[in-house]
Amino acid sequence: MVFCSPYVTTFPLTLFNMFFQPASLESSNIRSIRLNPSTNQVIVQFINNAKTYLYDNVNSEAIIDFFFGEYESAGKFVNAYCKGNRYTVVG
Repeated sequence: MVFCSPYVTTFPLTLFNMFFQPASLESSNIRSIRLNPSTNQVIVQFINNAKTYLYDNVNSEAIIDFFFGEYESAGKFVNAYCKGNRYTVVG
C-alpha cells in the first residue's frame, strides 16, 4: 500500500522536460534549435542534414545566455557548447 502526504505535490516528469525554442532564428547552417536548461540538453536540426541531434551535458548557463540573446550566432553556440558533447540522433 502506498501512502501520499497531502502536503507533498508530485509532478509528472514531462513538466521538467520542456524544450524552449527561440522565436526567431537566423542561421545559414541550423534549421531549428531547442533548449532545455533544466536537463542540460539541446536539440539541433541542421539545414544540410536530415538528422536531428540531441546533445547532452551542455552548460546550462550557456543555454540560458543563448536563449536571451547573448550569442550573436547559433552556429557559434553549437560549435562551442554542443559539439564535442555526447549526442544521440533522434530524427
